[in-house]
Amino acid sequence: MTETRAPQPLRLADYFAWNSITDLALSPNGRLAAYVQRGARKSKNDHYASLWLTETDGSNPPHRLTRTLTQDNSPAFSPDGRYLAFLSTREHELEIAEALADDKDAKGKKPKSQIWLFDLARGGEPRQVTNMPEGVASFDWSPCGTRLVVAARTPTEAQQKYLEAIRGDERGPIQLRRMQHKRDGRGFLDEVKTHLHVVDVATGTPTQLTDGPCDETEPRWSPNGEWIAFSSNRTGMADANSRSDMWAIRPDGSECRRLTFGDLAAYGARWSPDSRSIAFVSSLVPEHAYKLRHLLLVDFADSQPVADLAACVGEGWSEIGGLVPDLAPGADPLENARRYPKPLRATPYRVLTGSLDRIMMGTPMWVDAETLLIRAGDRGQTRLLKATTSGEAQFVYPADQFQEVSVCTVAGGTLAVVLDSPQAGPDLYALPAADPASADPIRLTSINGAIVAERDLARYERIEFTGSYGDTVEAFVAVPPGWTPEAGKAPVVVSIHGGPMAYDAPRFNFTHQYWAGMGYLVLMVNYHGSISYGEAFCESIRGKWGPAEHGDLEAGVDALIARGWADPDRCYVTGFSQGGIMTNWAVGHTDRFRAAASEHGMWNYLMSYGTDDCHFWWQDDMGVPWQNPELYQKLSPASGVANIKTPTLIMAGQEDWRCPLVESEQMYISLMKRGVPTQLIVYQGEWHAISKPRRMIDRVRRISNWFAQYGGLPLADETAEGYPDQE
Repeated sequence: MTETRAPQPLRLADYFAWNSITDLALSPNGRLAAYVQRGARKSKNDHYASLWLTETDGSNPPHRLTRTLTQDNSPAFSPDGRYLAFLSTREHELEIAEALADDKDAKGKKPKSQIWLFDLARGGEPRQVTNMPEGVASFDWSPCGTRLVVAARTPTEAQQKYLEAIRGDERGPIQLRRMQHKRDGRGFLDEVKTHLHVVDVATGTPTQLTDGPCDETEPRWSPNGEWIAFSSNRTGMADANSRSDMWAIRPDGSECRRLTFGDLAAYGARWSPDSRSIAFVSSLVPEHAYKLRHLLLVDFADSQPVADLAACVGEGWSEIGGLVPDLAPGADPLENARRYPKPLRATPYRVLTGSLDRIMMGTPMWVDAETLLIRAGDRGQTRLLKATTSGEAQFVYPADQFQEVSVCTVAGGTLAVVLDSPQAGPDLYALPAADPASADPIRLTSINGAIVAERDLARYERIEFTGSYGDTVEAFVAVPPGWTPEAGKAPVVVSIHGGPMAYDAPRFNFTHQYWAGMGYLVLMVNYHGSISYGEAFCESIRGKWGPAEHGDLEAGVDALIARGWADPDRCYVTGFSQGGIMTNWAVGHTDRFRAAASEHGMWNYLMSYGTDDCHFWWQDDMGVPWQNPELYQKLSPASGVANIKTPTLIMAGQEDWRCPLVESEQMYISLMKRGVPTQLIVYQGEWHAISKPRRMIDRVRRISNWFAQYGGLPLADETAEGYPDQE
């Protein structure tokens, strides 16, 4: 007789078996769904992404299409549904590899992301369609299915020689001439532009469609086949503002039109079924990072002709801005630094979501000629919103407040949606697009079914309390499996989300579930600045980082203590990115936490400016440091250094250019000089992310052991190793 084993808490080794769905496409008739499933590979300490295919009626189990350990993503069905195109970093197919055999410049290079094509009717291996020198960023099918429009970095001859020099064995010097001179995850930036190319599907032959000194990205072919819409910042100072206009060009390049006029940051263009209008997402105040993004609509009839796209740079504005003038006596350093483009005319757009004080989180999806669906943030939850071309908008799915939509798409009357929740994780479902709430979802996958069945996972609860400004603040609490208040007060880990314009949501989070499985209450406060609680709530911390968010976090801990849940003597705090910044702030402004762990945070904002990749953000929030040094110093976590007594573990990425290593080094040395218990852990080769599976496990082990060292719960899990220490 088989003995039934009770579910156990999550184990570190489970991370290698956990899967997620990161991308999704539907066939035109809505009957097939292609999705990207991402997993971890223990032997190589990396992640892979594979394509899967399934019927949306749930009649058959999913079928895995790709099995190479590469990154396959961005699936897109051809208009007739026969072909499935996707991007992949796999090795060149035989014919292209042979053609490149004598190319000495091609030898030894890692494959770039190229378009590959499955013939779903005939089967077999996928065929390589493109061989763009710098790879393909994005693509879209023509309505006839014989061509693809591709956005790809397109170096000039001189730029190609420069790239070969800096990437070669000699590692030539990097020449920097851009204001945005670096980007986290990419390194120092070159001046190569992204242009559009039309590719013949049968032959793979590309024809360059755009050229010039600006980037053209996110191409979308109109349903009637007559135009290709794209996004482009053509101010001539793209590194000094957030503008992005919508444009349209004929597939043969013979005609170009401008659809927006310099007052927006437009992205995610989606043509209406009749090709007469375009829906897209934009903030109405592009450089103001705390303003909500809305769903907008423009009519193609309101566009204006462009005689020469390549030469259309700096046109349509009375001023471009970008440079910060010297500060006049008595002038406001904030307003002096906010020098942005001033358009000559306003775009005649319609705001379809103006009735809702909520942020759009994805790209629009047309259900019919008058109705769209889009993901939007709503009180710490990503939900589906329905909008009409007449300006009506309402949330329609899901009603469950402990479930959220992470990925979705619409075709053929079907809505394919990835629903995520704390205790079930992500899975793919199908619903009627016209009215998602009218039917029970058809479950199409069970990508983590074995782990969910074997592990006792934490439920989430929502709590509310009064925050720093006297208004209501909300938080999620991951409750240890089987724990009740009657069992006694539990230790608390305050886990602070990044952003700050982000939010904690009811989704599966491995780290939070792991700590809850150990016995911690995990408190996730959606503090002021969190983006899903309305514009005023988010905007309230602009240029005021620190005090309000910290007050909200303290109030959240107080709320758990008042409920009788939390042990006030065993409270811990941690966070990544902005969460790391707020951890650094917390230890300088309270001693209630027994220990802290700061991941990829910042310490001294004066040092950040120009060494990170966010100079433009700093400039809008606080002005430039040479004109407003007092505010930079006041808001820096370093301002509280003399008060820090809390043992603090500091973790950083060696190549993090969002929150550079130098920030963590300064904090580490400051605490060492003051005799505060600390360690600095530097992950080699890591940027502003947790990119490797073993690195993920290592951070959980280190933070857990650090807390245990100062009265926290012991870590008793040897199922997966981190990295060794010196002793």
